[in-house]
Amino acid sequence: MKQALVVLAAAGLLAACSSSTTESTPTATASPGEPSAALVTWAGQVCTDTSALRTSITDIGSAVTSGAADLPASIAQQFTLVQQSADALLSTVTSIPSDASGPDAEAIQQSSDDLNTAVEALGTSISELTGSSGIGFAKALVGVGSAASEAGQAAIDSVEAIDAAIKNRSAAIGKAFQASPSCTELTAEQQ
Repeated sequence: MKQALVVLAAAGLLAACSSSTTESTPTATASPGEPSAALVTWAGQVCTDTSALRTSITDIGSAVTSGAADLPASIAQQFTLVQQSADALLSTVTSIPSDASGPDAEAIQQSSDDLNTAVEALGTSISELTGSSGIGFAKALVGVGSAASEAGQAAIDSVEAIDAAIKNRSAAIGKAFQASPSCTELTAEQQ
């Protein structure tokens, strides 16, 4: 029974962690001039933090499917990395330079806030898992799978908000993402 629930939770996690993105039309907002050095640095850190978060969320799926002897401890350990990655991204996003105003910047900030909320919910689910046994453990494991799926979707939404900003090459924020070497992978996805 536990094995079936672990497989179901893992399937939900892996589906949530896929890197599918949807096509979106670039925003028409234009900012004159080139982005500041601070904005390019900020954009690079957003890309670095986003990459770390993607990895940590994928790794929590691996922890669920690993069949470790102490599954709750393994998941809790991975969640610590997810929480650290999400906190780093949120901190970076909230320190956005002033020359990055506009709808793209607002969308990145909103998606980051939503991601933080989803990661907090995942933490609550993991706390419930670590203190449960028997049928309560099975229910808590399903809850972790569901919360991880939602956190994975929130991470995808954050990446999509960044993708939209990257596509907006007429705005300072889009130019900043294009200019940052740390964003090469994300900008290559948008070519």
